[in-house]
Amino acid sequence: MDEFVSRHYPVQEDMRFQRRSWAVERGGWIVLAVIALAGLTGVFGTGPLSWQHVSAGPLSVHYDRFQRRTRLAPFRFDITHSPGAEVTVKLDGGFARDFDVSSVEPQPVRSAAGPDGLTLTFAAQSGKASSIVIWAHSHHYGLTTITAAVDGGTPASFWIFVYP
Repeated sequence: MDEFVSRHYPVQEDMRFQRRSWAVERGGWIVLAVIALAGLTGVFGTGPLSWQHVSAGPLSVHYDRFQRRTRLAPFRFDITHSPGAEVTVKLDGGFARDFDVSSVEPQPVRSAAGPDGLTLTFAAQSGKASSIVIWAHSHHYGLTTITAAVDGGTPASFWIFVYP
């Protein structure tokens, strides 16, 4: 007897419908597996696909490309600079508009915020690269493009996608 032929006895079966149901079920399992793999790799938050860095001139920015709105996220700025008294980091208006800064490590010597962005001035470490961490969280969902520059040099642009 062929297992894929519709029967009427002992139970009425519609094998065409049953095969379609099995295909939908397999599709559902595949979708669930893809979502689980995406989550494990960092598409929905912290993970290898989310960790990103961008460099421009003496500036290197390390950040999470995919973030949650309620999560406090670090932005690490590594700066290789020539010996000087101060280092100035300028973040454009996108950062100032879309992110609330919780803390800055180390504390800046001076800071200024305005519609054109956020400017932070730090005491330079003699003979060493500077590392600055800004802890912030977004107050908007969606895509944000940010531009950062050091001492008016070449800007580094990067994007962040914020989930609810």
